[in-house]
Amino acid sequence: MGFDGQAFVKQFNTVWNGHDVDGILSMMTDDVIFEASFGKDPWGARAVGTPAVREFLEDMFRRIPDVRWDEIRHFACPEEAVVEWLTTGTPRGGTRYEVQGCDILTLHNGKIAAKRSYRKAQL
Repeated sequence: MGFDGQAFVKQFNTVWNGHDVDGILSMMTDDVIFEASFGKDPWGARAVGTPAVREFLEDMFRRIPDVRWDEIRHFACPEEAVVEWLTTGTPRGGTRYEVQGCDILTLHNGKIAAKRSYRKAQL
């Protein structure tokens, strides 16, 4: 059975919007490189390996309990997928945001080996 890009992206969107940390991690390789679209470094924040990604995700879902990503469009093949989205959320004690962005996913044997997120800046 070959790679089903539609099913992969559907599952990806489902686990992220369900805040399903175990589901998200099950889609990643053990040595995944995860780069968030925000952070102090030029690449945002980086977590390497599923334990570090778990910690990052649990913290993010605590800080932004209503965060979600609504897909705009996607492209998926066995080696790479790109998912464009509109993300919304309200950080605890903060102001609601709405911004477009995308994830560029490097895939290895049907799992995410690298996830690099980018989003539009609001000035």
